[in-house]
Amino acid sequence: KELRCCHGILIPGGFGARGVQGKILAVQYARLNKVPFFGICLGMQVSVIEYARNVLHMEDANSTEIDQHAESPVVIFMPEGSKTHMGGTMRLGSRQTNIEEKSLA
Repeated sequence: KELRCCHGILIPGGFGARGVQGKILAVQYARLNKVPFFGICLGMQVSVIEYARNVLHMEDANSTEIDQHAESPVVIFMPEGSKTHMGGTMRLGSRQTNIEEKSLA
């Protein structure tokens, strides 16, 4: 209801699980209503989660940064990142990603 008048939506960053479900709903609204959105940091992660859950039908899709024991991790915690220091740990630059054979990627 609140988003109907918006011409674009910014999905902000954040830390931990607080507010994640609301961000996922905002991303879903933007996707279904063709409203441009920009996901920053955690906002981008929730856009991947939303797409995996609602388009790819991966009901348990999540980020290991939100749920360490996610059944279907679509975003992983980078091992070189700090698990205790929050902030300034964004995914900057390139990082090698290996896609396994028979994966959904």
